[in-house]
Amino acid sequence: MRNAVIAAIAGALLGCGQTPAPPAGHAQKAMPDKTGSHEHDAEASKERAYHAQEHEEAAEAYADHRGRGHHKHHRFTNAAEWTAMFDSPERAAWQKPDEVVAALGLTPAMTVADLGAGTGYFTVRLAKAVPQGKVVANDLEPDMVKWIGERAAKEGLGNVVTVAGAPADPKLPEGLDVALMVDTYHHIDEPSQFFGKVRDALKPGGLLVIVDFKKDAPEDAPGPPAAMRVDDAIVAAHLQKLGLTHERTDRELLPYQYLVFMRKPG
Repeated sequence: MRNAVIAAIAGALLGCGQTPAPPAGHAQKAMPDKTGSHEHDAEASKERAYHAQEHEEAAEAYADHRGRGHHKHHRFTNAAEWTAMFDSPERAAWQKPDEVVAALGLTPAMTVADLGAGTGYFTVRLAKAVPQGKVVANDLEPDMVKWIGERAAKEGLGNVVTVAGAPADPKLPEGLDVALMVDTYHHIDEPSQFFGKVRDALKPGGLLVIVDFKKDAPEDAPGPPAAMRVDDAIVAAHLQKLGLTHERTDRELLPYQYLVFMRKPG
């Protein structure tokens, strides 16, 4: 069995005794009608591709998931134990956190959100990059939120605030300059609702950056099984539907992951 270090909030490659059932309410979504103009047909094709991707991930990840125990509803309830894996030197070698933070183009007084912050792996680095600004560390798990607050206090990072979010609402304050989500996109159950809230929290001209695992990454790469990886083009297309502008996708900075840069119109 491979010895991959687990990415923050990407879940554990632990293996489990039985295959979990798909989440309740995950019903087949209606497809757009195929009739109409060429433009309508093109849009319908994109929509079908998006939903096909969505259901491929759900079906394969829950029914097969290759014995890894990596699925959307994995719980991250013991922050102290996860820290040893999330903050390991082995992870830093391929996650390149300092390079990711540098790619955001932050200035010292910005307000930044770390979405799915986990144990604060990126939170502490973001806080040091915006010493006159603020970092909003968001997570669903109360234990993670508590841990980040304690970690920031121990490291003397008074510009970190923590927020306990909900599956469809990260509960972010308005006025964000940048929002960063690392290794978490494939865990979001209600992406339209969730990222609609993120969009609303961004300032006009604000930036959302998604870092997640390449669909074509090697099978033995860190992160989720291939069935759960979401292609970067699907990520960009979905966020464009929510009114964000796709600036660029970087597939070169990281060996196993992409960075999708989305801008809120100013």
